[in-house]
Amino acid sequence: MIAVLNTQLHKQTPERIRIIRFTIGVTLAIAIAFGFDWPLAFIAAVFTANFLGNNSPKLPFKALFGILIVSITAFCAGILVTRFLLPFPIVFILIMTLLIFLVSYWGYSGGNDFVITMLLVGFTLVPMLGLFKQEVASVVTIGFLFSCLIALLITMIMHEIIPDNPNTEYEDKVEKQGLKLKSTRFQLALLSTIIIMPAIVFFMFFGLTSSLLILVFIAILAQKPDLLMGMKGSKALLLGNTIGGLAAIAVYKLLLIAPTFTALVLLFAVVNIYFAKLIFSDNPLAPLFAMALTTMIILISSGSSGDAGAGGKFYIRILQIGAACGYIIFATYLTTPLLTQIKSAYKAKT
Repeated sequence: MIAVLNTQLHKQTPERIRIIRFTIGVTLAIAIAFGFDWPLAFIAAVFTANFLGNNSPKLPFKALFGILIVSITAFCAGILVTRFLLPFPIVFILIMTLLIFLVSYWGYSGGNDFVITMLLVGFTLVPMLGLFKQEVASVVTIGFLFSCLIALLITMIMHEIIPDNPNTEYEDKVEKQGLKLKSTRFQLALLSTIIIMPAIVFFMFFGLTSSLLILVFIAILAQKPDLLMGMKGSKALLLGNTIGGLAAIAVYKLLLIAPTFTALVLLFAVVNIYFAKLIFSDNPLAPLFAMALTTMIILISSGSSGDAGAGGKFYIRILQIGAACGYIIFATYLTTPLLTQIKSAYKAKT
């Protein structure tokens, strides 16, 4: 059976194979996440879309296992920092500043994007939850890591069941801006830290544990070199999340008509096919559709819990993501002089 399937797949174009693999994999992740609904279950679908939504070759098992180990390490480090340093706010802020800077510098030095994301989430989400209750931080950590494990397993299975053609040519990885110049990496890492830390201090001072999605988005978005190097990236960020928000509203309205698990899975299957075609197309806006799908999954997860306040949570989460985008754009405007120096230094040396 598998041999017959592989024979049929070898007749397809690389793009069509990726579309099929992406659609089945993300739909499966959504079915598992929304079906079992553990804490932060939607992260499994988000990460699966991240893993399968690119033109990279299959990651070996060793690399996938390494990502899981780094994720566990990041969250354990976050728990330790929270448990031992949170009672000392000044020391906590200083250590957090150093950690954010080191992670950012590693990211601009060529670190794996997913690993960097795990480290940032571990160092921002867990400490903030620790402000509320240590037990809550532990539950969220376990849920997040379990979601990561599910995403890695689905990715591995999908690549085995639906492999690429043997003669598929892979795109060379585009070098990140700033990697050629050590001083530029330092400045970009410093800039990311300057953007992230005020948000962390603000959330910590006011105890805004109910709006942590904003903080997590800020931490992740502040690591985008193309975003920090100009307002073009900021506009793309806003456009991608706007598309995702509009798509989420449409899907949410349809789910209100047929609020069943089967309808949710079938609807997402159709949506995934549509977005997969856009993501793997030659459209210059293709990366925005990947961002939009991620935003839509996050938003729908708040509106499908079945409780009376699900609708309110759905629209609150739209506002939270919008607030995160607005903060990043505002911070980018404020740091324009530093951005200009970074770009001038980069151009002068390249």
